[in-house]
Amino acid sequence: MKNLLRYLILPPEISTFERAYLARLNRIALIFFWLHLPAFVGVAALAGTSMALAGVLTAFVLIGPTVAYLTLRDPRAMALVSAVAAMMMGGVLVYVGQGPMQIEMHFYFFVLLALLAVFGNPLSVVVAAVTVAVHHAVMWAVFVRGVFNYDASIWTVAVHAAFVVLESVAAVFVARSFFDNVIGLEKIVAARTAELDARNADLRLVLDSVGQGFITVGLDGRVVGAPSRIVGEWFGGAAAGAAIWEIVCRDDATAAGWMQLGWEALGDGVLPLPLALDQLPRARTYGDRTLRIEYRPVGADDPPAKLVVIITDATAEVAREAAEQSQRELSAALERSARDRRGFVEFIAEADRLIAEVDEDRPLPDVRRTIHTIKGNTSLFGVSSVSTKCHAIEAGIIDEARPPSSADRSELDALWRRYRQRVSPLVGERVGKVIEVDRDEFDAALAQANDNAALSARLRSWRDEPARPRLARFGEAAQALATRLGKAELAIEIDAQEVMFDPDRWAPFWGAMIHAIRNAVDHGLETTAERIAAGKPAVGRLDLRCARRGDRIVIEVADDGRGVDWGVIAARAQAAGLPADDRRALFAALFADGVSTRDEVSEVSGRGVGMGALRAATEALGGTIDVASAPGQGTRLTFAIPEPQPIAAAASRPRRASLRA
Repeated sequence: MKNLLRYLILPPEISTFERAYLARLNRIALIFFWLHLPAFVGVAALAGTSMALAGVLTAFVLIGPTVAYLTLRDPRAMALVSAVAAMMMGGVLVYVGQGPMQIEMHFYFFVLLALLAVFGNPLSVVVAAVTVAVHHAVMWAVFVRGVFNYDASIWTVAVHAAFVVLESVAAVFVARSFFDNVIGLEKIVAARTAELDARNADLRLVLDSVGQGFITVGLDGRVVGAPSRIVGEWFGGAAAGAAIWEIVCRDDATAAGWMQLGWEALGDGVLPLPLALDQLPRARTYGDRTLRIEYRPVGADDPPAKLVVIITDATAEVAREAAEQSQRELSAALERSARDRRGFVEFIAEADRLIAEVDEDRPLPDVRRTIHTIKGNTSLFGVSSVSTKCHAIEAGIIDEARPPSSADRSELDALWRRYRQRVSPLVGERVGKVIEVDRDEFDAALAQANDNAALSARLRSWRDEPARPRLARFGEAAQALATRLGKAELAIEIDAQEVMFDPDRWAPFWGAMIHAIRNAVDHGLETTAERIAAGKPAVGRLDLRCARRGDRIVIEVADDGRGVDWGVIAARAQAAGLPADDRRALFAALFADGVSTRDEVSEVSGRGVGMGALRAATEALGGTIDVASAPGQGTRLTFAIPEPQPIAAAASRPRRASLRA
């Protein structure tokens, strides 16, 4: 019973929408009832009953809804009055409509019962059903022909009442459904809105609790809604309607301008969405934070109406990556120093010299060669922070034809100084000032102390560097590079013939020699499958030789790889405006800046700068280079460097050597 009453009786709260709806419906119902007055008088005239009586009875019924409309403030109560009035009007209609059609007048009750459902109040249907039941019972008992146009039996009245009950049940269901799903829609929307607000509040709580910033931005670059809490903490506020570039780049007007241009390109829709998003900045340094920025489209539209800008504080991650890189560099330095301390010390000294030569006042080709050489040497010794920076500077020189900016030079110098500081315990403070002497060699020198000429020659030899360790280092670099590039296994043949070098005089040449080694592996050496397909041994070969020939020291770098593609060299030379008519011109083009057989640039090769740096270093020693190459058989580079006279050489080095046993 409670459930039935709960179903029939509406909740006491009346929403704004329901009140407005019922007020309009009650007004229409009153007008509808007043139209009954002329209608019923007309029906009486047609039925031959009293027109005056029809008017009086109708007017009497109209008193109830009219007074209720003027006095009641509860629109639901007015609906109940309308239900009673409707059934009373039905009774008047049946009474004044006597005759053959009187029985048809009963359809009025059924139609009005159904129409009462539009009030959305089940009680109005119940009140109407009770009213019509009481009316028929009274009229049947007092005046049968006032209800029917014949003497109806009790069973006729029962069947008639059964139809009223059935229709009333259906009308009650329709009325309640109408209230719950139409009139109560405002409550449903309010409930759903409250639910969404609660979910949004929970989501906002989550977003405000994570370490990322979230900003919803329209295609016009303006912030939509409120960003997550941490955005305000990072940038000092981010109000809705503000431009995203004014928030993210508020400390850098230039960066803000570039971001604005990128966002305008996104809004224009000219570029594909992924490409347009790539034009937007992906990282920013704001204060002491390093921030990474992502852009996620909202929805599946292209272009999207909105994007979510996700900002992540990557300061700790960047610091961790830098620490890991520093650790890797230090590990490589330890390994190199333990295995070949002299070579490592010479690398430090040469890098010191080259870093100092990166000057905006020097000719651009010279700076380019220096940067390329620094990149090659630091990459060889595992100093990835410096080699990566050199690669970026080199790209700027090539792409924009400009010298390194002061910021680039400062950063390069700072990177090298940090590395230099970390490895200083490994090399000492007097890099290049100490000559290491084997104990047996030192004892032999003491034994010859009485022979001044021999002693002079012996002491001079301590100052020089044997060729074999240097060539062995180049061989190790070649094998490591071949493995890294997926080339064939490489067999290294070294023949040094006990040749010695003055390390100071030869340092620039050795620094540039790495380019010949890298070219032999990257350009010359094939993969294992390519060598087998060409009918060559699966293992590649690299010969590194050094010998004295007369007054010259001759160094050879020979491989059994592809050989130089002179056709490509000729085409690249012509494209660069260089002659390529004969062997001499092709030889010059091979060592010209900007000429490379590579189609793509990598950190290993492709710039066309390394061989030019090698030629410059060779010519600085007064030497020459010869190239012998055959397609599919390999390439041989021969460097012939004249030796200076001992007196001149000695005079050129007035400093004092320190000996360490």
